[in-house]
Amino acid sequence: MGDGMSSQGIWSVLGIEPTQDLSVIKRAYARQLKNTRPDQDPEGYQRLREAFDAAKNQGNDATISDVVTIHEPFAEVVPQTFLQKPAPFNPVNEIRQETYRDTALRRKIISQATEITDEMMDDETAGLKRLDVFLKSNVLQNLELHELFSQELAAQLSDREGLYSALLIKVSDIMGWDVDHYQPGGISPYRLAALQRQVEMTGAKRYWSVMVRAYQDSTLNRLRLRLLTVEGATVPWWAKLVPDFMTSLSNKLREIRMYHPALLPYLNSVLLKTLSETRVALSWGTVFLNGFWLLLIMLATREHPEPWRSRILLIAIIGLYIHGYRYLERKLRYRPRMLCATECVLSVLSTAIMVKIMLGFFTMFKPDAGNMVMAFTNYGVLSASSFCVLWMMAPKHWKWYGVPLNAIIILAMLPRQLMGKSAGIVRAVAFIALLGGYSLLIAFGFR
Repeated sequence: MGDGMSSQGIWSVLGIEPTQDLSVIKRAYARQLKNTRPDQDPEGYQRLREAFDAAKNQGNDATISDVVTIHEPFAEVVPQTFLQKPAPFNPVNEIRQETYRDTALRRKIISQATEITDEMMDDETAGLKRLDVFLKSNVLQNLELHELFSQELAAQLSDREGLYSALLIKVSDIMGWDVDHYQPGGISPYRLAALQRQVEMTGAKRYWSVMVRAYQDSTLNRLRLRLLTVEGATVPWWAKLVPDFMTSLSNKLREIRMYHPALLPYLNSVLLKTLSETRVALSWGTVFLNGFWLLLIMLATREHPEPWRSRILLIAIIGLYIHGYRYLERKLRYRPRMLCATECVLSVLSTAIMVKIMLGFFTMFKPDAGNMVMAFTNYGVLSASSFCVLWMMAPKHWKWYGVPLNAIIILAMLPRQLMGKSAGIVRAVAFIALLGGYSLLIAFGFR
């Protein structure tokens, strides 16, 4: 062993304490080999190889230390049969022969990794079968060659476009890489990250091609595709008035951010800025809800002595619960005390509206003054029913002071939710039933 190795120490290179256990030495060598590849660090690999060979040859020595030396005074005292002088060898010739042999085997391993990768990308079944056969061959029974093939195969796969998750998982099962762990067993974390990036890019490109094909069926969809993909394209003013146009773009952007973030650099930056600055976007659900309440208010107040006064008041109340509260909630989200006070005020208003509706309903079934049983039955049943309805509409995350407010909001938004979950005849019947039921509520409230 050269002077450089003597100064550094064979055991510090292997990263273990001095030992005569050959299995411990081999495991240490395999562990260090993962970070010392012959093609990337030839000098480090040579030092590691020298340390490995020297550690194996220490089995017949009497003393094992971090620096291999023979203490001369001790050699004079101990009989010669106790310390045997190691057989002379030429380190330079041994290293050269090993290097030549490794070079030829490395070329064969790299060639096999490339061919197997090509075949897997063309024919998954045939490539995986060839990989399994080669892995069991005599060539890879050597620990060092097995490690070299594993690293080279991972490098080849991470550079191939079209690598998908299912193929990577199957290769991992054969190679024992454990790609579902943060610390893989057969490859470095850096190589695992490169493989995962390649898989993500493959999925992103497939998603992009499907999106391009899907957005060719109509003029609006072609405009959406242009706004998403063409840098600098701006949204026309009239497109913002088309229901669900801006909402669909926002949903598509949210989907890309969540599932395919690798595509974000390819999106139109002008569109991203426009969507971030858009506060109100029309949707068919909003159009239907506003139209439903306008029609309902017009029908329910047509016999009032002052219909427009009632209509303006009702439009203001409904607009407050459908649009106004959400706007106030966004404005006050960083001011919790102001938001709490606003919710309390709106809850008081909501309670007054519910009481007004119930009082109007009670006047239709006003019991006789002396008939206490009739009074208890009507008021008791109605109060219990109202409590049950509020209880069912109040999830656990609702704050106690916001239950009346949330109940009125649900009542106002229910037509859109119900229409969205029904179709055909059921939708028509539900629409007529909603008009009739809500007309009675308005009539009771303004009685």
